[in-house]
Amino acid sequence: MPELLDSLATNFKKNKARALDNKTLINSRYSLYLIRCIPFLGILLLLLLPAAFSALFVRGNVVPLFAFKEILLAGLFFLIPVFLFFRNIKAYLYLLLPIVLLSPLFIFSIVLFELRPRFELIALIMQTNLQEISEVVSGHLSLFIPVSLAYTLLYLYCVKRLAVRKLPFRTALYISLMAAVFCIGRIGYEKKLYKAARGSIGIQNLLAVKYYPASVFGGALEAYTTLVNNKMRIAEDFSFQAFEKDSLSHRKVYVLIIGESSRYDKWQINGYRRATSPRLATQENLISYSNVISGSSQTRMSVPMMITRATPDSIEIQYREKSILAAFSEAGYKTLWLSNQTDQEIFWSGSINQHANAADISIFSPSFSPNFEIDHYYDERLLPALDTLIQKTDDNLFIVLHTIGNHWDYSKRYPASFDYFTPSGKTVNIGKPCLKNRQAVINSYDNSILYADFFIDSVINTIKKHDVVSAVKFLSDHGEDLFDTHASRIDFHLSESPQTLHVPLFIWTSHKFTQHYPQKHKALIENKDKKVGAENTFYTLLDLANIGIKQDDSTRSLASCSFIEREQKYLSNTDRMPLLYSRLSENSKCRQ
Repeated sequence: MPELLDSLATNFKKNKARALDNKTLINSRYSLYLIRCIPFLGILLLLLLPAAFSALFVRGNVVPLFAFKEILLAGLFFLIPVFLFFRNIKAYLYLLLPIVLLSPLFIFSIVLFELRPRFELIALIMQTNLQEISEVVSGHLSLFIPVSLAYTLLYLYCVKRLAVRKLPFRTALYISLMAAVFCIGRIGYEKKLYKAARGSIGIQNLLAVKYYPASVFGGALEAYTTLVNNKMRIAEDFSFQAFEKDSLSHRKVYVLIIGESSRYDKWQINGYRRATSPRLATQENLISYSNVISGSSQTRMSVPMMITRATPDSIEIQYREKSILAAFSEAGYKTLWLSNQTDQEIFWSGSINQHANAADISIFSPSFSPNFEIDHYYDERLLPALDTLIQKTDDNLFIVLHTIGNHWDYSKRYPASFDYFTPSGKTVNIGKPCLKNRQAVINSYDNSILYADFFIDSVINTIKKHDVVSAVKFLSDHGEDLFDTHASRIDFHLSESPQTLHVPLFIWTSHKFTQHYPQKHKALIENKDKKVGAENTFYTLLDLANIGIKQDDSTRSLASCSFIEREQKYLSNTDRMPLLYSRLSENSKCRQ
């Protein structure tokens, strides 16, 4: 009996030891699986981070279900091509490296500007030159560069450590098919809702997938399609059939100054508490308009609505018709385009450059331009060229001055002699706008307005000394956000708001103009508080010069007593659809 008990005890100990060994083996296998999963989880995290930031940081009120759906869809998009690489999954992961390299850029654009990785971001990069990019990102490079490097190296390390190299073809095919069906079904459902709301879907709407990473490829394809489709298609024989309605013996000179990033409420002449426009405030015959809305918060869309008959309802006209330069030319004027913007260094600026180059004389301002006597980039470098060109000819002139105005970096838009409000970016680092340097940023912007006041006043005084029948019109392409949307950072003009759409409009007329056209001058004053859009510029400038065209519309001219104010519209940055300014807050919520 004792021997039996000893034998049972011995077997029990052996079984216990064997059980412990099995448990240890199972635990070790789980640990091994977990260790092997870490690289996969790391890859998944790095690929989906932009989608997570897009879902969680753009919206003010995050809906957990929606955020989860957006992240899930991103993961499914990445799974669609898996069946093509079932023999070598790592090859597919290495092919995703360009997306990984761009991921930190996407994340920074979302966090800093709420700008998602889709058409809007790609279009913004296409219409921006290196100088503007450097001014915007300079304050963030110290963080962006190491983050980008660490992000890429971590991804490469995870791919290298990944244990899985291939999958059974059938398994890979099932994964890809299920992912494709779900993604296509979801996108199709949203397009159906879009069509029900809008009535139709164009090619751009079909391409505008808003979910990452499809949004990147769809956005790039949409940008390419837009670039190709929106090339000028104007017939050589296109004509406004413009003509002068009178034959004055006096010479005429009309000037359009296109401002940049100037907002209405930062001008002293419009009620701002600071003395930012002391010169224009005392300029005789200058009228400031109180209710003017830009056609877009993006230059490439707003400027064409000034110089052509394009409107938010028919923006494509900018590519189908010639500009106001052609209309003045048909009426016998010599046309000039003087730009202090590096327009020709931009990959894509819409139709602006194409219309500008149609002028009799077009001078742009790239680095070391021989056409300007002053070697700095302040707008006053346009003044000597303006004066010289007026003196060199006795022709009637129509002149467009495209200024750099109040574009970021504000402290670089004016010389030290205009550094009136301090501290500013001349003495404080404002490369990264935040709460700490908020006042310096605002002071810098106000100083740039003070300098714009000097420039506009100088243009008027230059015209005055030539004693001609003249009018000078200043209109900004859009406004600027200065800690209005977010208390700790600025939005520039990336989204629509009252600050980015409500713009200053000034019209000055010479004494000879008021003598010859008293009714026009009276109408200019009577219409100064009515609703105005950027698209009124075309008709107003022609009316000021007393030029008629075949399809004229005096109800759109501020110089006409028959002017009719209309509901103000702007073009949405996200879907390029015309929206009512009166419903701006509601429109913003819907687009989110």
